[in-house]
Amino acid sequence: MKNLFLVPIIILILSLVFYRCATKSQAGNPEDEIAKKSFVEKQAVKVKVDKVRLGAFSRELMSNGKLKAGEKALVPFLVQEQISAVEVKNGQRVHKGELLAQVEPFKYKKELEDSRDHYEKARIDLEDQLLGYGYVLKDSAGIPANILKMARIRSGYNQALSNLQEAERNFTHTSVLAPISGVVANLEAQANNPSSTYKRCCEVIDDAVMQVEFSVLEGEMNRVKSGQKVEVTPFALQAKSFPGIVTAINPTVDEHGMITVQAEVKNPSGELMDGMNAKILVKNEQQGCIIIPKTAVLYRQNRKVVFIHDDGIAKWVYVEIGQENSSEVTITDNSLKPGQEVIVSNNLNLAHETKVTIYSDQ
Repeated sequence: MKNLFLVPIIILILSLVFYRCATKSQAGNPEDEIAKKSFVEKQAVKVKVDKVRLGAFSRELMSNGKLKAGEKALVPFLVQEQISAVEVKNGQRVHKGELLAQVEPFKYKKELEDSRDHYEKARIDLEDQLLGYGYVLKDSAGIPANILKMARIRSGYNQALSNLQEAERNFTHTSVLAPISGVVANLEAQANNPSSTYKRCCEVIDDAVMQVEFSVLEGEMNRVKSGQKVEVTPFALQAKSFPGIVTAINPTVDEHGMITVQAEVKNPSGELMDGMNAKILVKNEQQGCIIIPKTAVLYRQNRKVVFIHDDGIAKWVYVEIGQENSSEVTITDNSLKPGQEVIVSNNLNLAHETKVTIYSDQ
């Protein structure tokens, strides 16, 4: 009797189990449904590209140096007297012969006038001396040299002429003039002070053409020659660079194994200043190179990799690079051809055959 009573219960339990399984089968796997809902096709990666080119590669040698003016003139006071005026200020541009300062001229003007009077008197005495020998001054070409010399000394003509020339020079120097064209620097003089107070009035710097001096290792001397192009970037003007030419190489090696090189840099806008520190790139072009931007090269699996763009797809290519400078590298194998497009941005996380779209900064 007990077994007969249990049969309906067992049948009921089995019916419930089969119903649950059927329901679960119809509903499907919940994890599969979540995966389906969460799957979204990846969007194409936006990248920039550049062309592989065949051309001249700029080999670069980097150094640090200091700029100095192509020409610098120290302007002293050549006569000592009260300074009556200073006509310029630091940073002012002046032309050769332009007035910089004025020294009180009264004393030197009087000396000049007195010297002229003494000279005229000595000239009259000289004529008298020559008349005594039977000659006249206007016919000096026919006067024997020894007689003319004696007459000039006895009359005091030579001394009077020397004093007059000195007085003229001193009076001229009461006006302090610019010896060269350029910009005023290190101005010391102030009006209403004795000129003897100052070692100099100022300096005039011709900064139209600047000189830059830098050092290279003796082992790199074969990469530097006179006439070679350089690129000068002042530390204070990092966004700008100025072209220059190597003009001189000092043929000695110092105790540190360095050789001093000089280059000339034009400064038409006046932005370069005397004493500026700068970075110098010495450039030497090598023809017939396969060249790509440095930003295109990645390191994967201890090898160098470049992604090329091929009809909207990024393709992974192993490359061998040769020389490099601050912005480009050369390719030494046959992995790339001129005209191909290499990806130069957003390439760090790319994989082979990733979809890409090209954009530009414009």
